[in-house]
Amino acid sequence: MTAVEDFHTFYRTVKARSQEHHQAMEIALERGWWAIAGSVLRMELDSMIRVIYLLNNPDTRDRILASCVTGNGFKDERGRISDRRMIDIATHANSWVNAVYGFGNKFVHLTDAHNYADADPLQAYDRKDEVINYLNRYHIGKLPEPPLGPISTLPDIAAYAPLVLDKITSNLLGYIERLGEEVAPHNEGLV
Repeated sequence: MTAVEDFHTFYRTVKARSQEHHQAMEIALERGWWAIAGSVLRMELDSMIRVIYLLNNPDTRDRILASCVTGNGFKDERGRISDRRMIDIATHANSWVNAVYGFGNKFVHLTDAHNYADADPLQAYDRKDEVINYLNRYHIGKLPEPPLGPISTLPDIAAYAPLVLDKITSNLLGYIERLGEEVAPHNEGLV
């Protein structure tokens, strides 16, 4: 496949994944599956950090896209690209990425956060204040509840999950459109 074809495949994959995330979020919140909701946010953020990484690495972009769409993962000439490398780059453009990614990891991986019925993982998260500050800054007034504070719980912040998902998706779509303009600049259109 050509680089443009690889990009189109990647684009369709990212869009399909994002649509599933929105459907899964609705069901997760409806059923009170807080860990699933957190995992969905983390997966959507994973797509965004990968697109940001591609935007910031035009020299290796074609190889990474080819590796990704053929099922070999996000790899360049040095091997697998670590999430940490991608997060560091994404955090320059979006200061909230690191804190949200870290909290989301608690739900993607089997951790104490899955015991949320007995112990609130938000209270134990060392970056709790940062997460609360970001939620208040970006989403204040969008819900009828008062602003979040030090005693806010996981269910309190879960109410913000659809807003956070929409924010991540909006950023993701903007970045992938920009990537498409760089990869296929001659009006080759996104499929």
